[in-house]
Amino acid sequence: MQKIIDAILIIIMILSMIAGLYLWHHNRTFSKEKIDALFEPITSKYGVKIVYEIENDFFSPLEDSIIPAGPDRGSNVELIRHQVLLRYPIILQKTFEKYPIEIIKKYLNAIHFAGKIEQAGFNYGGSYDPFRRIIYLVDNGGNNDDQAMGTFHHEFSSLLMKRHSFLINPWTDYNPANFKYLSDTSQDAVSMSNNTSLIGTEDDYKKGFMNSYGQTDFGNDFSEYSAMIFTHPQKFKKIMGKYPRVRGKFKVWLKFHHDKIDQIFTEEYLFGEALSPNGK
Repeated sequence: MQKIIDAILIIIMILSMIAGLYLWHHNRTFSKEKIDALFEPITSKYGVKIVYEIENDFFSPLEDSIIPAGPDRGSNVELIRHQVLLRYPIILQKTFEKYPIEIIKKYLNAIHFAGKIEQAGFNYGGSYDPFRRIIYLVDNGGNNDDQAMGTFHHEFSSLLMKRHSFLINPWTDYNPANFKYLSDTSQDAVSMSNNTSLIGTEDDYKKGFMNSYGQTDFGNDFSEYSAMIFTHPQKFKKIMGKYPRVRGKFKVWLKFHHDKIDQIFTEEYLFGEALSPNGK
């Protein structure tokens, strides 16, 4: 009997040691110098400031802004864990290569990272401030690389849209007859978020949307196209070839990017063998 007790105690001790090592690794911190050095190739090449500490300038200086402008000072914001943050230099390098360098420099001043942003019961996966040209990326460790890149492309698309005029009619002409975005109904932002998904289905594609989240409002619809096109170009190409509404919206999306952002954005560049805008 004593041998059994001793064996159990040893197992408990080993499990405790493993749990301790996991927590140490999970919450491990690094010096500011090390973190900044890892991001230096991004910050020097693109001129984008990386912010991961929660200070006053992290929050939006505006109150009750009509359009999104980042979290206000009443938001519940948690620091991003360093182990999660240190994945992003490589992620951002791959993400930025989808755009000409000058486009990033022109439209983006900073990226603010957080492990959580909750405002009025709504948990953000990302956000943006068009006035200060900031993108907020939220990651508690649950995002894979594709999800992280998709979030950036979505929010960057929102920044681009806020800087240029866009006629909504050509886009919404490809929505189903009598379709209404959820924002045009009585549902609030929290309800809309809780009842949508970022994973597209055949039914979503048939109706001309990338997923149900894209059906919440026009901005999310357009930006979810950006997320899919830049993150999964070959998957999007197959979807577009099968569903006419998606093809129609893509033509509108492409005209906006080609005419108002940069003429490098063509079908050949997005889906073919053309070089990236940064020469790779």
